[in-house]
Amino acid sequence: MKKSTKIIAGVIAAVAITTGSIAIAGKGFRGNHAEHADYAVGFIAKKLDLDETQKQALDALKDQMLVARETMHGQMETTKDDARALIESETFDQAKALEMVTTKTATVNSVAPELVGALGNFLDTLNAEQKAEILEFMDSHKGRGKRGGWRH
Repeated sequence: MKKSTKIIAGVIAAVAITTGSIAIAGKGFRGNHAEHADYAVGFIAKKLDLDETQKQALDALKDQMLVARETMHGQMETTKDDARALIESETFDQAKALEMVTTKTATVNSVAPELVGALGNFLDTLNAEQKAEILEFMDSHKGRGKRGGWRH
């Protein structure tokens, strides 16, 4: 597997774990992503019974997730406008579409190293039981949306 593919896979895994946890843990935080993320960190820390070092690593992961979200979100309006223009045009501009994909990929690649590093630092602090709990959570959410998994 190519290095870039591994990085993208790692970013996707990090996003899946964090956003899945945030989606389940934080109900009622519409639009306030930092508050929502703080709540999720508290929920995850309690669920996994994290020690102080692990909480710090999870908090660093949360911070990186928020940075990545802001970076990706910053491009969203331009991307929406460009996509709309592509759809509205008489012929599909493949070069423009490829440029959009390349730009988005470059953005993902720019935030991926820090995000993957923060995820790795957090996962490295976990013991086997805590990792098993995360894997169980992930397995319970395969293709089932928000049903199953951790309840509070």
